Amino acid sequence: MKLTACPKCESASLGDQWVRGRRLQQYCHSCDWRGEDRVPEQLEIKTKKVVAVGRFYGFEYEVFDRFGHLSISSRTYATETEAVQQLKRDLERGKKDEQAGPYTAVLWPAQVEVEGEVFDE
Repeated sequence: MKLTACPKCESASLGDQWVRGRRLQQYCHSCDWRGEDRVPEQLEIKTKKVVAVGRFYGFEYEVFDRFGHLSISSRTYATETEAVQQLKRDLERGKKDEQAGPYTAVLWPAQVEVEGEVFDE
């Protein structure tokens, strides 16, 4: 049975450690108490997680000329609002560029949620 406080010193600072036979043992961070080995609780296996898209964990954008060639690869922005403001400025410049404009931009999010494929026996 998993406890919420140490029976020896009453500290709430408890942890779990793996012991022989793929069992868990609760222990106290404050004293030398060790609990009885127990069968680990059954946990749900999550198949979705959030992963960073960019190199520096922020929003980035790319601007392409009218031929579809990359013209600008932005720096990383902390917020989507900051990235969109600068992106719009770059698009405005494309309206005046007679050779390569108008521009098209793609905003890349800071992170996305992905779902993994489950394999078992």
